[in-house]
Amino acid sequence: MARKTAKVSFVFFLALAAIISGMVFTYLKEDASFLYLMLLLAALLMTPYAVLKAVQKPEERNKKGSQNGLSTITQKRMNVVYQDEDISLLDVNRQFIFITAESFNNPQGLPPLLDNFAKKIVELTHADGVLSVVLDDFEDILNVKNLYGTFIPPYKLPDNIPHKQQRVEMNMRYMQFPLTDNIFGEVLTSNVPVMINEPSKDSRIVQNGDEDFLKCGAYIFVPMYVNDSPVGVLSLGKLPENGPFTEAEFDTAKRLGEFVSASIKATSIHNEIVERFSLAKEGEIATKIQKSLIPAKLPAIPGISIGTVFNPAENICGDYYDVMVSRKDRISFVMSDVTGKSLNSMNVMLQLRAMLRLIINTTQSAGTILTWANRGIASENNTADHFASVALLIYDSVNNKVQYASGGTNPIFLYKKAENSLEEISGKQEPVGVEKNTEYTDNEVSVSSGDIIVTCTDGVLEALNGDGTQYSKTNLERLIKESHSLDGKAIANKIKDDVKKFCGSAAQHDDQSLLVIKIK
Repeated sequence: MARKTAKVSFVFFLALAAIISGMVFTYLKEDASFLYLMLLLAALLMTPYAVLKAVQKPEERNKKGSQNGLSTITQKRMNVVYQDEDISLLDVNRQFIFITAESFNNPQGLPPLLDNFAKKIVELTHADGVLSVVLDDFEDILNVKNLYGTFIPPYKLPDNIPHKQQRVEMNMRYMQFPLTDNIFGEVLTSNVPVMINEPSKDSRIVQNGDEDFLKCGAYIFVPMYVNDSPVGVLSLGKLPENGPFTEAEFDTAKRLGEFVSASIKATSIHNEIVERFSLAKEGEIATKIQKSLIPAKLPAIPGISIGTVFNPAENICGDYYDVMVSRKDRISFVMSDVTGKSLNSMNVMLQLRAMLRLIINTTQSAGTILTWANRGIASENNTADHFASVALLIYDSVNNKVQYASGGTNPIFLYKKAENSLEEISGKQEPVGVEKNTEYTDNEVSVSSGDIIVTCTDGVLEALNGDGTQYSKTNLERLIKESHSLDGKAIANKIKDDVKKFCGSAAQHDDQSLLVIKIK
């Protein structure tokens, strides 16, 4: 009995420490927000044990001699039993809490925490691989946060991904999934765990090829929720030669998913607190550097008019744009959004800007320039979550052509005056800095008087209003069509005002940068 009390005491004192630290900070800083977050963290730490202790009482009676049917069922619920081995889920949960507490001091955040969880999950369920996807805080997108072991992709691979094991694995590590048209989104939305032992008979599982490393085996998908709030999906996979999952392994996976979801939520809250204070220290330095990279004055270029918007969010450092005039047939424009925050992303930004400015003055094409810059960033950037979305345009005013290449999420739009139409002309390629061997595609389009080229970072299109609705391409297209007769600067200002009006008093969570190029 004393041993069980010690288990609960550990969680109790951890939660108590969180509350006391919140009270002390609130007293010193006169800011109750930190106390609120600490109370929420304490609640999340105590909830799993409260539930388990509520279920544990019948089991304790069973150990004292009661052999009725109810106590037998309860004991099966409390323990994982297979291969003559009885593993207490209370012990597993205690291990998960220790791992979570230790992760609070890990600057890498969630990925290493999930990696430790995945090792235990593989041990208890005999899975060959685990894929953890987590719901984005600001939009309905599931992001891959951890890939452990061998997990065969059950979704359709992008057409531009070659069927090579290393490239497929790299793609999986950076995938994003909407909440529709894929097994992950369906499981999270329905909040129903799924075990699929015959993937060839299930339309939700996509077989991508005949290669051995793409052949689908058995899967388990567990939705992760905390107090009816969605967190993500825990996905387990087995290779075809290792057979199906058992009902016992399925039940174990479901219970482990509950532990993992609580830990993810607690870690996210802790990371948010730490990030808030670290950004406050580094934000001022990074913001000053970021603003120094933005051209103080745009060059006067015959034949075009240029308009820009640069609206940095507080303590966020990621966007920059550039305009470089080499000669009449080579006027270069860059729009970039570096992931991450503060000085780490600033380091990548400085490297990228220096490389582009060096290479752009050569005769190389836009795709080749991005390819070369990517090799430099990917080899120097050892932090996997720091890379950049880049749109590069090279305008030839002699032949009225625009050559362009892009990687990541920065879109390039072309408004054709003759058709009064707006089209997104950029394709989808990996961001700069993800994969060293990525080759970026060259594209070219002819332009005429009155045509407009617009590129921006996702902070513009994904700007939210008070209802949580994004500004979107639809509003951008409407405004460009309404303002197409104005010069580039006036169009940019119109867009800036429209985004501000759309958002109202809603908080801005990302830099907003925009570049408008109008052909005279």
